[in-house]
Amino acid sequence: MNNKKNLTFLVLLAIALMTPGCGVVNSLRAKNSLNDGVREFNKGKYQLAEEKFARSLELNPELTNAQLFYARALNAQFDQSLTDDLGKRTIDAYDDIISKNQDNPDAVDQALAFKANIYSQLTRANPDRASEYRAHQRETLEKRATLPSTTAKTKADVYYTLGVGYWQESYDMNASYVSHNKSVPPDILEKMKPLVQRAHEYLQKAISVDPNYANAWFYEKLVYIEEMKYSPSKQNELKAKAFEMQDKFTAMQKAQQQQAAAEASTPSK
Repeated sequence: MNNKKNLTFLVLLAIALMTPGCGVVNSLRAKNSLNDGVREFNKGKYQLAEEKFARSLELNPELTNAQLFYARALNAQFDQSLTDDLGKRTIDAYDDIISKNQDNPDAVDQALAFKANIYSQLTRANPDRASEYRAHQRETLEKRATLPSTTAKTKADVYYTLGVGYWQESYDMNASYVSHNKSVPPDILEKMKPLVQRAHEYLQKAISVDPNYANAWFYEKLVYIEEMKYSPSKQNELKAKAFEMQDKFTAMQKAQQQQAAAEASTPSK
């Protein structure tokens, strides 16, 4: 009996000693597979890189860099194919990063930025579902702007992107009529109104975060031009607003160019 007990004890001891070792070995293997994947990714062999990153995650599911590179490998393949299926797989990979890295704000921010871009690409790749994908893109951008760790620059950029997106949607609705000197149908004008108001809202948010955001002022001018298309009674007022936005943009551009020239002429220490 004593021999059996001793044998059992030795087996259990061996298992206990081996378990941490297996964790260390798997961690090393995961990092090796990650490095192999990075090399393939840099060669443009994205499918092979995806396999290497997937293997790395099998060995160590918590390896954040492997999560990020796995998503980027899928993203690179999506950029080449622009298919709904691959787009969904890529979005799922970014969602996995977000759910597993709540204590890593940089990883979450990066994942949200790439995820929003996937949805933006899908609006062009699949026009039949453009409205759905556009809504998802905007929701994702909103989440990025409201992260506790979001910087002022990121917040301004996100609001600017949202504002330009609403302007673009309105412009695309009527551009073909305007370019052919045709009247924009009343139903199109009605659809433009909420888009124009949202464009104003987000561009003003960008400006409130960064008053020197020159491009936000420029697009505010374009939004006022959109508004003129369905508000003939306010033509003079809206035209004056558009000129005001253009003047602000021009002044900021000039100031930025002067600053850049001054910095370039200052000798480095």
